[in-house]
Amino acid sequence: MKKHIMITMLFMLVFTLAACGSGTTSIETFELLNRQEDGAVAAYVDGSHWHGDLPDLLPNHHLSIGARIVDEDGEEITLDKDGHHRLRVELAGDANEGIVDFDHYGDHVHIKGVSEGITSVVFQWVQDGELMYETPSMKVYVIYADHNHDDEEVEAFELLNRREDQAVEAYVHGNHWHGRLPAIAVGENLSLGANIVDADGHTVSLGQNGHHTFKVVLLENANEGVVEFVNHGDHVHINAVGEGTTYVVFQWLHDGGLKYQTPPLSVEVTE
Repeated sequence: MKKHIMITMLFMLVFTLAACGSGTTSIETFELLNRQEDGAVAAYVDGSHWHGDLPDLLPNHHLSIGARIVDEDGEEITLDKDGHHRLRVELAGDANEGIVDFDHYGDHVHIKGVSEGITSVVFQWVQDGELMYETPSMKVYVIYADHNHDDEEVEAFELLNRREDQAVEAYVHGNHWHGRLPAIAVGENLSLGANIVDADGHTVSLGQNGHHTFKVVLLENANEGVVEFVNHGDHVHINAVGEGTTYVVFQWLHDGGLKYQTPPLSVEVTE
């Protein structure tokens, strides 16, 4: 009986030490701060997942990310290059390599775009070299540097998810997107509409047989065999046909002529 108790206690001790060594310290708050947007909160941990996401990256550009960390006792952690507490970022297990690189400064990190694609990272709170906490994984998107969009300006270009009560999934901001499309399983599809407001503030009326139509096409040189398209004029379907990632552009056409083309947006197809 005593032997059984000792074995049980030893197992619990080993499990506890392993958990501590894996950075399972509880926290109250872990927020990612975009230092290029006045420290705005880009995302925060909620249990085992994230709310929010990182901005898309261009190759040869970087994100500068800080963090606000509050431990389980409500004490805010002071991150510092030469202090006890530091912020780190690493590739998640089995993440795609060669997409991003990192620089570490203690109180913040740089995520550098190396080549187009999607990968996943984890953020870490390290105290005196010991891992205290590691976040859930988060995807990082590095997009094509050549946006190849038309000179026509628009005031708004929003993608609407027709299966989610026209919820805005993403919108164009200058030469890049905010938000992204949901991942699609092979054999499934997305049904997307658009809200387009021209440079004069007029909402464009889209229709299958009208003067103004909405279209999606594969970005030039993007991966083929991942998605197919059905364009209905006022909305589009993106059909998932093969696992992988590719890039698409959305177009506003007037009587068949291109009025505006968006920056590229990634589409991820899963099994």
